[in-house]
Amino acid sequence: MTYNQRAYIETCLRSILDQMVDADVRVLVGDDGSTDGTGDSIRALVAEYGPRLVHLRRERNLGPFANLLDLLLRAEGEFIARVDGDDYWLPGKLARQLAYLRRYPDCSAVYTSALTVDERGRALGVFNDLGDAKLDLATLLRRGNALNNSSVLYRACHGTGWQAGEQIDYQIHLWLARHGWLGHIGEPLAGYRVNTQGSLVLSANERVRTLYWQAIQSVPRALVRDADYARGITDFLRRVCLRAARTRDWSLLRRWAGVVYAISPYGALRTSLLLAANLVRTLGRLVLAHLGRALGRATGRRVPAVLYPH
Repeated sequence: MTYNQRAYIETCLRSILDQMVDADVRVLVGDDGSTDGTGDSIRALVAEYGPRLVHLRRERNLGPFANLLDLLLRAEGEFIARVDGDDYWLPGKLARQLAYLRRYPDCSAVYTSALTVDERGRALGVFNDLGDAKLDLATLLRRGNALNNSSVLYRACHGTGWQAGEQIDYQIHLWLARHGWLGHIGEPLAGYRVNTQGSLVLSANERVRTLYWQAIQSVPRALVRDADYARGITDFLRRVCLRAARTRDWSLLRRWAGVVYAISPYGALRTSLLLAANLVRTLGRLVLAHLGRALGRATGRRVPAVLYPH
């Protein structure tokens, strides 16, 4: 998926097309009405790589979800990978994931960590610290989203039931987790650009927050215990707390706290205790990360910053 990403799209597409893998790979590019020359870059690559690369030029901007949905309806493979046009893959990524899914037939999808970089490609740190892990639906709900969307490879047979309405990546991860556990390779095998122009997280934070809540509510209650659901909505409220503290917008916290407390299966007191414990753990992780970086500087050892610590 791409829109006005001329500075990044060639790096993205070459990183996919140059993967060494024992499989037939076709790359569909949804160019969502770009006006900055992104299409020229894609057409030049089509001339170089041939029919493996399919340029789908939208005459008008569809928006990210409609663009994605159209791409998925056109996909015909046994496995599907998703990549945003400002991100990229590292060598060996696709082969590692294909081998993983073939080894574990009950695994629905496999993700990897990613290097985080700025708009110019300068190294910032890593996307998460999950390491090599297996995540079931309950774990993903309790912990919240720390999966890198541009790293996913999943079985196409599991990727159809969620195709309705606007939603964020977390809702798709939760859907895939309903059909098997999710694998995570701790080694960074993708590159993720932080806060690039057009980022939905950066430009429409409240919209993303509403869609994140929608993602949690999309999980049928019959599939998870009250304890997992309560921890999931409490983790959501922790994120709201941190956002309210950063922006000094306490009305944000009051509004969402009312929503969370109204539906929590644990009641106000126990939910408050869960929230407090969650915040303490978060602050503890932040302090430890700060101390680790300070110690690394003192000893001449670089400690990478983690964008989504867990």
